[in-house]
Amino acid sequence: MSVFDVPMLASQPASRSLPLIRWLFSRGSHIFPTAAFISSSGFAYLSYAALPPFTRRMCTLLSSLTAGGQPTWYAAAAVLAISIAPWTALVMVPEVNFELIRQNEEKGGKRSKDTPDEATGRSAEESVNSEGDRSQWTDLSGPQERTREDSTAEEDAEVKGLLEGFGRLNGVRVGLIGVGGVMGLVGALSG
Repeated sequence: MSVFDVPMLASQPASRSLPLIRWLFSRGSHIFPTAAFISSSGFAYLSYAALPPFTRRMCTLLSSLTAGGQPTWYAAAAVLAISIAPWTALVMVPEVNFELIRQNEEKGGKRSKDTPDEATGRSAEESVNSEGDRSQWTDLSGPQERTREDSTAEEDAEVKGLLEGFGRLNGVRVGLIGVGGVMGLVGALSG
């Protein structure tokens, strides 16, 4: 997203980029938390399975996981894979995502092309929670093409800056899960 989608969206007027990024947020909220949880759980299991049987008791578990080797690599991979959840919730959503969603709602943008018209003009939290709307889990329609209201040059510049900020923050998230994957691979190859 940071390399391909965000630059493409940032090159568009806010009236076009806001509903598109809102749609991407909605689709990402379906996929990435589950993928991070499954990935982290898999690495945690591999870490546990790589421990010698005598170290699987609670009193020796932590010291065994920090002693190095395959269990440590897998444990680090598990932590990094799930770390995208707090990074997203504590940094990305409050700093960038909610502002982009708020601006989309103010311009008459919707989460997707099938979102009812009466669902516009909500707060970012209401939009994310699908209040007055079809559930984001069952709405599989495509993105809205543009907001009802056109954007000004100042709004276009502000949204472009927000999108670039989102791209940088998303790059950190990609780095976290990428480094986690590399650590898992190192663990697999060290066995």
